[in-house]
Amino acid sequence: MASGELLLHSPIRFSDALREELERLGPIKYLLAPNVAHWMFLPDWQAALPNAHVYAVPGLSERQQVRRSGLRIDRELTDVAPDEWSEELQLVLITAPLFSEVAVFHRPSRTLVLTDLVQNLAPEGLGVLPRMAARLLGITAPDGKAPAYLRWLLRLGGRAAQLAAARLIALAPERVIFAHGRWFETGGTTQLRRALGWLLDGSPEARRLMRDLRGKRVVITGASSGIGRATALALAREGASLVLAARRENVLKDVAAECETLGGQAIAVGTDVTDADAVRRLAEQAVQSFGGIDVWINNAGTGVFGAYQDADLALHRKTIEVNLLGTMNGAYAALPVFLRQRRGTLINNISLGGWAPTPFAAAYTASKFGLRGFSASLRQELAAHQDIHVCSVFPAMVDTPGFVHGANVSGRNLDPGPLLYRPEDVAETFVQLIHAPRDEVAVGWPARLGQISYALARLPTERLMSTTFRFLLSRAKVAPRSSGAVLAPIAAGTAVSGGWLGRKKLPPAGQLSKIGLAVGLGGLALMLIARSRSGRPAPRARAHR
Repeated sequence: MASGELLLHSPIRFSDALREELERLGPIKYLLAPNVAHWMFLPDWQAALPNAHVYAVPGLSERQQVRRSGLRIDRELTDVAPDEWSEELQLVLITAPLFSEVAVFHRPSRTLVLTDLVQNLAPEGLGVLPRMAARLLGITAPDGKAPAYLRWLLRLGGRAAQLAAARLIALAPERVIFAHGRWFETGGTTQLRRALGWLLDGSPEARRLMRDLRGKRVVITGASSGIGRATALALAREGASLVLAARRENVLKDVAAECETLGGQAIAVGTDVTDADAVRRLAEQAVQSFGGIDVWINNAGTGVFGAYQDADLALHRKTIEVNLLGTMNGAYAALPVFLRQRRGTLINNISLGGWAPTPFAAAYTASKFGLRGFSASLRQELAAHQDIHVCSVFPAMVDTPGFVHGANVSGRNLDPGPLLYRPEDVAETFVQLIHAPRDEVAVGWPARLGQISYALARLPTERLMSTTFRFLLSRAKVAPRSSGAVLAPIAAGTAVSGGWLGRKKLPPAGQLSKIGLAVGLGGLALMLIARSRSGRPAPRARAHR
C-alpha cells in the first residue's frame, strides 16, 4: 500500500521465516480471505499478528468450520472498498450459488488480483494424470479459465455474475494475477476477456453490460443506500454523469466519491423529494452541472408495516408523500427538460406492491397502486413524443437497508423471507432500460406471479396473502415499535445490501430459483424414467429342454 503497510491476500501456511521476510517490506496491516476456500491458514497468521485486520468475502464468518477455527473476521467486503483502501483499491464482488469471491484491483499499477475465477496451470509442470484432469477442467495455460464445476455455478449466477465479469474487464487491467497458474503479465485486459469469454460471449445482456453510458446525464433519488446506491455505482462504472439525491447529504458525498473512483462523474445534492421546490432545484443543478438530463430515476421510497390503525397518521401521510408525491415532484421537474431536449427517459421504481396489495402495509400499497396509475397516465400523455419514455419497474423483495429505514408498528420482528433479490439486480434493470426503454418491467418471477394471480384470481390471492401474513406475524419474535427513517433520516443503513442474504446464508433469489428449477426438472426426469421402466412388460422366460 502507499502507506508502506502490507495487505496479505490469501496467505499460504504461516512460518516465522516467511513473516520476517514479508515484514522487511513493511508492517502487515491486513489479512484477506478473498473467497470461501482461501482462508485455511488465516487463523495461524491472526494468532501471530493479533492487531492485523482480517477482511473476508461475505458469508465466510457464518460457516461452521470457520467458527470452529476461532478466526475473527473484522469486516465482510462488498463492491465498495473500505475507506482506508478506496484511494488505491477497487473491489468487485462475484457471487453464484455456493461460491463468492472478491476481486481486488490496484489502481496505481493497474493490476487485478483474482483467486479462483481464472486458473491457468502450466501443463509441463504437471504429471500425466493431473495434466489430463486439468485439461478436462479447462484450466491449462495458455487458455486457462475457471474450472468446469465453477463455470457451471457461475452460469447459475446468471446476470449478476455476467455483470461482475463485465466490471472486471471494464477495469482494463494491464496485469492479472491469480492463485493458480501463470499470471497474465502483459495484455491483461485482452487475456481476461478471453478467459471470461465463456460467461460473456453470445449473451445479448452481457453485450449491453459491456457498452458504456459515457456522456449520459442521470439523476437518481434515494441514492444514499440500497437500490439507489447500487444504481449509482453501476452507472458510474459505465462512465455516466450522475446527480445523486437523498436527505443524507453526508452519505451522498461518500457515494459520489466512490462513483468518481469507478470512472463516472458525480455530484451530491441533499434533497427531500417531498419538497417540490427542492426537487426543482435538483433539476436545475443537474442542468447547470451537466447541460441537461437524459435519465431521471425516481427511486426514493419508504413504508409503514403494521395494522393501519396502530400507526400514527403522520407515518401514513409521509409514506404517500415520499412514494407517490415525491415521484410526481420528480416527473414535474424532469419532464420540461425532456420536452425541451425532445428526448429523455423517466424511470419510476414501483414494486410488486403496485400489482398486488400487501396486508399490513396499507399506505405503502396505496402509494404504489397510485404510482403505477400515474406512470401509465404519463405514458399516454407523452405517446406523441417518440423519444421520451416512461418506464415502470416492479421489483420483488430486495435485500436492502429499506427494512431498517421503514417504520414497523407491528410489535413483531420483520423477516423478508428466503426469496430476496440483490439491489444490483434492480440496478442492472435500470441500466438495461436506459439502453432499451420498456413500459413495465418486473424484477423477479414473484413480481410477475403477483401481477398475474391478482388479475386472474383477486379474491383467492387476497385471502392467501392475508392468511400468510397473519400466520407469519403470529410466529415472529416480539420487537420494539419504530418509526425508522420515515419522518427523519437516521444514521443506520448506508450500504447497498441490507445484509439479509448473508445472515441467512442464502444465495440471491435469482440463483435460488435456478437451483430449484434444475432440481425440479431433474426430479421430474427421474420420475418419468422410473415410470417408463416400471411400465415395460417383464421379459418372458424361455423354456429350456
